[in-house]
Amino acid sequence: MKSIILTLAILWFVRPVYCENKNVVLMISDNQSWFDVGCYGNKVVKTPNIDRLAQEGVRFEQAFATTASCGPSRAVMYTGLLTHSNGQYAHPHREHNQELRPDVTTVFEMVKGNGYRTGLIGKDHIRPMEKYPIDYLKKGNSRDVVSMTKLADNFISQDSDKPFLLIMSFSDPHPTSIDGTGWGIKKQTQGYSPETYDPAKIEVPPFLPDNAHVREGIAGYYQQISRMDFGVGETLKVIDKNGVADSTLVIFISDHGTSEPGAMGTHYEPGVRVPFIVRSPTQTKRGFTNQALVAFADLTPTILDWTGTTFGNYPLHGRSILPILEEVENPPGWDYALLSHIGHDVFAHYPMRTLRGARYKLIWNILWRAEYPLPIDTVQRRTWVENRQSGGGMIGQRTIDAFLHRPQLEFYDLKLDPWESRNLIDSDDPGIAAMREQMITELVERLEKQGDPWMRKYHPRRSGQ
Repeated sequence: MKSIILTLAILWFVRPVYCENKNVVLMISDNQSWFDVGCYGNKVVKTPNIDRLAQEGVRFEQAFATTASCGPSRAVMYTGLLTHSNGQYAHPHREHNQELRPDVTTVFEMVKGNGYRTGLIGKDHIRPMEKYPIDYLKKGNSRDVVSMTKLADNFISQDSDKPFLLIMSFSDPHPTSIDGTGWGIKKQTQGYSPETYDPAKIEVPPFLPDNAHVREGIAGYYQQISRMDFGVGETLKVIDKNGVADSTLVIFISDHGTSEPGAMGTHYEPGVRVPFIVRSPTQTKRGFTNQALVAFADLTPTILDWTGTTFGNYPLHGRSILPILEEVENPPGWDYALLSHIGHDVFAHYPMRTLRGARYKLIWNILWRAEYPLPIDTVQRRTWVENRQSGGGMIGQRTIDAFLHRPQLEFYDLKLDPWESRNLIDSDDPGIAAMREQMITELVERLEKQGDPWMRKYHPRRSGQ
């Protein structure tokens, strides 16, 4: 068996590359932090197909969703504009009622102008639909990964003379309820046998309390991750079956981090740092880690670059990662990622802007005098409710009071404090002070250049607002 796997691996690495029609397959998991994947160091969760994709491509170690909220995050992916500019400030569905600005163009419109077929299978969370000219839109059951990949096969095999952009948008591992564990496979998927995880063997990340309920929830969360991973593997098989692997750029990401408190709806690492894996048929190096700081605003420019699509209506906030795809160290000019959050839902308006560097991180809480409003998904879930009822006063390494009542600026040394529990904004250390001022200046310059509307009233150097 090992010899067969080795032979297949050799054939992959030496195969000829043909790219007449350059296709794109973007696979998106739903609410998954970067550390919840095997190839990112998790020793418990089973993700063999995502790990395989990383071995065949490149794994970005420092990759970021610009907002830890499903709908707004997808708007950034599909427009190349941060949330404060694209207009979808919160979720699009039901009472939240948020959508793109009239003057914004999506990547689907852009590539269709270049002769591309477009498809989206699974979760959409986008609005207004007239800005998303998708030829093959199939919501279906986005937890039925087997049916989803059958739809992908149908889409790819149609009209094979035209190149395509296909989004595979899985609903796993988004929680299945707010009751009980909140996670876990509730309904069997025909053609897939679920993995099971022992809560006692879970390594609880330090931003969460370590108790039986949290462990049970993470075990169910891992179970859904493994089902989603199976869908990734089946999608890769569909690409191979249709003979388009040598012309298809494959990208795997999560829309943002886990749904736990301290992640969803925040700019803390568990909320915005995500898996980001790219496999290009033109790569000459494979199976390595790239340290460039990349973010979801870079997705649309990358797709435009790969497909040879030009778009000049307005400057995008990101840039193509293709020129630095095979860099191992952090390439010059990729030192910062800019993040922008307005609100998760209509109940959780809390605008933030963040500049994330390789070591240091600056968070600007624009409405810092207000209590932080947890997203509706999180505030009703057992992890938060039972932790509050216990009276312990802590959520992981933070006090609940510090989590809910944040200062205007937060500044963290992620090398010494990876879980962001020691705010250095008032540090009198000369090195820290110099870096803090440099990053505040950089943040302001970037936001002013983008015309961030919030800068018309607020500023990180003014506290009396």
